[in-house]
Amino acid sequence: MTRVRAASVVELSPSTAKRVSLGGRAIALFNVGGKFYAVDDRCPHESGRLSSGSVDDGAVRCPVHGACFALATGAALEPPAGEAMSPPVDQGIRVYRVSVINDEIYVDL
Repeated sequence: MTRVRAASVVELSPSTAKRVSLGGRAIALFNVGGKFYAVDDRCPHESGRLSSGSVDDGAVRCPVHGACFALATGAALEPPAGEAMSPPVDQGIRVYRVSVINDEIYVDL
């Protein structure tokens, strides 16, 4: 596992998201009430950018078809609108460990 600097805290104000590229991966960073999360920036349903999705109560909703995932665990909470919970959405999304050191946000890849 490699710790990589992703952004500074000032780049990610509360209730915002940011897409970053780390180690060849598109990662979505979120600031939810001062707690930072990092997940793959791709919905498994149809590759919507989760960094463009809406965040509510610790979950991100894909802007394309509405699938919803827990930011802390990556668990799928809701399927895309009008569909049953099934692969690949039911498998959730990949989450990454985040640490803040001296006002810098790091992600473990």
